[in-house]
Amino acid sequence: MLLQIFYGIILKHQRKVVIYFKERRGKMNKESLTSLSFIIELLNPPMKHQNINIHKLFLEFKDIYTNCNKVTDTITELSRINKDNQEINKLIIQNNKIVVMNNFTTNTVESFWKRASYVIEKTVFCLNIPLFFFRQYTLRFTASPLKEKDSRIFLGNVVCGLDDNNLKPFSRPIHGFGLRIVLPPIPNEQNEYSIRIESLLSETSKIFLENQARFLTPLQLRGEYLDNIKTEINKTDKFLKNNVCSFLEQYNK
Repeated sequence: MLLQIFYGIILKHQRKVVIYFKERRGKMNKESLTSLSFIIELLNPPMKHQNINIHKLFLEFKDIYTNCNKVTDTITELSRINKDNQEINKLIIQNNKIVVMNNFTTNTVESFWKRASYVIEKTVFCLNIPLFFFRQYTLRFTASPLKEKDSRIFLGNVVCGLDDNNLKPFSRPIHGFGLRIVLPPIPNEQNEYSIRIESLLSETSKIFLENQARFLTPLQLRGEYLDNIKTEINKTDKFLKNNVCSFLEQYNK
């Protein structure tokens, strides 16, 4: 068995565990995908933002953000924390970047984008930002294996094919296990993906999935530029839900 959480107990029942894996291989359950965190990072030319414009934005977003905190001379953070479920919404304004995030969320990507697009449009207009050099989107979800109760076993034993002997050099229990896969731009698609597939440390029955996508072509902020950003974030979402999940689902056979 791979993940020797309690070495003595597992080694004592090793034969039983091996049979268990032959009969019940953990399976990826795509239907269990649950939203966790969405982050949009938009990098612009270095600019000095006037405090009065930041204040105008805070008033504009009074129904979205309840706090305004000037972290440093060049970083301002607008935020709101839902005390019922600890959901966090933030807009971070820096001299060379704006960040829109929704952490510990139950929203879909579509509903997140409805709010984020409004925030981005008003921020670009108020701060007179001319272009984004590149855009980075980080989408995080959790999911559950269909049968295996421990995601470390699914990822380590089933996906990576490791066993007890492979882990002996560590000489200690395995608390978390995961993979990182980096996919570079290709001729027809000038964006890159950085994929994380891990056991969720706070709840090992779940798999943590992250797709961090970077779109490297500069984007002029005129016309229907929001449509470009929407297309990019949807592409990031689709790659995780289709390609990354398909990678894991092949181990369901």
